[in-house]
Amino acid sequence: MRRICRLSIGVVAFAVAPVRGQETSDLGFEAGALGRRPAGWFVPTDGWSAELSHERAAQGSTSAKRNLTAASTEPSGDLMRSLNAAPYRGRHVTLRAKVFVQGEGRSQMWLRVDRENGRMGAFDNMADRPILPGEWKDALIEADVEYDAKALNLGFMALDAATVFIDAVSLTTWPDPNSKPQPATPARAPSPRELENLVAAARLLSYVRFFHPSDQAVGIVDWDRFAMDFLERAEPAADSAGLVRRLSDALAPIAPTVQLWAGPPEPGPPTPTAPAGATEVLSWRHYGAGRIGPGTHPLYRSEIERDPVASSDDRSGPARMHAVKSLGAGVSCRLPIQVFADAGGTLPHGRTPEEWSKKDGTPKLTALNRSTRLAGVALAWGVLEHFYPYFDVVETSWDAVLPEAMKKAAADTDERAYVRTLWALTARLHDGHANVSNPELWNAKYLPLALQWAGTELVVVGTHAVAAETVKRGDVVVAIDGQSADECYRRVSEWISAATDGWRRVQSIFRLMIDLPTANPVAFTLRRPDGSTYSVTLPRVSEWPDIAAPNRPRNGGAVAPGIVYFNLDRAGAAELDGVMNRLERAQGVVFDLRGYPGDAGVELILHLIDGPAASPRWMVPIARRPDREDVEWSPADRWSLVPKPPRLSAKIAFLTEGSAISYAESIMGIVEHYRLGEVVGSTTAGTNGDVNMFTVAGGFLVSFSGMRVLKHDGSRHHGVGVAPTVPVVPTPAGIAAGRDEVLERAVQVLQRRIGDDRPAP
Repeated sequence: MRRICRLSIGVVAFAVAPVRGQETSDLGFEAGALGRRPAGWFVPTDGWSAELSHERAAQGSTSAKRNLTAASTEPSGDLMRSLNAAPYRGRHVTLRAKVFVQGEGRSQMWLRVDRENGRMGAFDNMADRPILPGEWKDALIEADVEYDAKALNLGFMALDAATVFIDAVSLTTWPDPNSKPQPATPARAPSPRELENLVAAARLLSYVRFFHPSDQAVGIVDWDRFAMDFLERAEPAADSAGLVRRLSDALAPIAPTVQLWAGPPEPGPPTPTAPAGATEVLSWRHYGAGRIGPGTHPLYRSEIERDPVASSDDRSGPARMHAVKSLGAGVSCRLPIQVFADAGGTLPHGRTPEEWSKKDGTPKLTALNRSTRLAGVALAWGVLEHFYPYFDVVETSWDAVLPEAMKKAAADTDERAYVRTLWALTARLHDGHANVSNPELWNAKYLPLALQWAGTELVVVGTHAVAAETVKRGDVVVAIDGQSADECYRRVSEWISAATDGWRRVQSIFRLMIDLPTANPVAFTLRRPDGSTYSVTLPRVSEWPDIAAPNRPRNGGAVAPGIVYFNLDRAGAAELDGVMNRLERAQGVVFDLRGYPGDAGVELILHLIDGPAASPRWMVPIARRPDREDVEWSPADRWSLVPKPPRLSAKIAFLTEGSAISYAESIMGIVEHYRLGEVVGSTTAGTNGDVNMFTVAGGFLVSFSGMRVLKHDGSRHHGVGVAPTVPVVPTPAGIAAGRDEVLERAVQVLQRRIGDDRPAP
């Protein structure tokens, strides 16, 4: 039976008015005939159509609704419109709507800017904040439209069989005539002395940003531009004394009590005493990285603590009020961690300079500018230096990363070279959550072969039409443009942050497909299952090649007598409940977690445990001092799991692999600790915990693990993951034959366990 979904969209064809001042394009539903598709809108998904309806008006709304109805095998539908971007260039736009979701699934509003030369600009599809079933909810997207924008595309999606109603849609334009693109500047490698100056300035910048609570520093809104100015002043210094003068002058307006000197940290100048009239001291308390911009996860926060002057010595002592550090380049600093204040504010009184206290009306920063690239590296390195929670367990020299990245960024000739510099920086974290993205850089040309690792062999699992007649599923890639598959893997691995080899290989597929520097067309050497090799030259393509993945059994379907299957990847609790009677009657069940589970992941655990259970241990770092000195660890709330009927008595096997990360590992960690079944396949990604994100100059989004996760017994999870009790690695021969060797092995394991429990005749 074909799945039927309905997406009810409250939108109407709208006219694009000339943009003068702030204007809102009315996307209401006052016009149009019932049962007709809105003019100017289209449905790109086969089997879907759109029509106008009056159903379920939002409270207070008299608008009609547009319905998108589908009789299609596709699990999602989309209604969209494309606008000429000319009236919006260089402007800020806000897309709003009210959204109501019925049933399971979710809805996502989206906006995408298409630029000249096939490049993508601003993009947001609400993937990190989908609209879920419940009451009417507000959807909001903010975007800056690039100056070379060609089209402004917007739309609404219904995913996973959701029924969605949308109302009160509007597009607001916010002009900013002063916001011109930042000029590009020539790339130039720094001299050895200049590099030392840049590194010292970057360290000091991070200390002041996160640990010096003066009113002037706290008031800085535009850290990107402050960082650019700070580094530009520092770089030309001829010697240590000159660097001290330049850094002191730059800091005077925002951190006047920071002391700098040429020479080692000790002895340094005398420690200053409390100023007259001081009544309290202020200090930062960071619960995770909470002062890093709008992308910050709500779990993490930063706050200023206040203590009376009389009690400050009791709490920390005079020496603890400062951090004395060597910055490099022959310069040291004494940073006040606690700042004196009176009723009028921190002492000495001052105000944040206006150029740093706002972002409105300033040029849009671009990575084609050398100072912007240097500022991005400095700010990113500083966040991770003080708040990444795994430096004690990963093998990396983070101090050495800063000069390496600074040197590369200064000499990068374009944005794509720079994003590789940032990738290389985050790769040194060995963190599966760490990545750097910038949608403006997408101009995707893919290899025409879909690939998968079978151990250390790179195997074809699908092809684009340009290769379909030549290359077959199961063929092994021996070389690409004369480089062995292993050499290609090592090359792209420099840009991948991963805690385990399994996750690195999973991520390497995308890097090989899109980022491997090769010629176009690409020369491949491949090996057939019979051992013979052949060569073929194929062009890069604009569409991701089709993957001829083996058909997974249907949920609740039998894979052997008495053994049923359920795929947890993206599965909801209702889907699990729908086949619970089959699972309850089965002798064995295979649960597939080679992906990212939906609500069914936690729901399943309730049917497997005999008593109360908990999730792995989640620990948030509390930082009051720089460089992770004296970090405290605050336990975050763990899941409290209580058994729920029916209790599944079948023999259980879980399938997993290196692609299982984060939430999937929370589930697998519970399976491992409480021994809820066999684990068949390969080790998980070894990365868990809520992701934290921030942006740096030039529109680059940086993500990383914001908390530490430990196994139930307190042992290390990061870089360890959940190991299989029954290791299985797919083979090229199995892939060529269309087999699922991991599933096959799990069935064999369950059959043996079921047989072992049968009474002897």
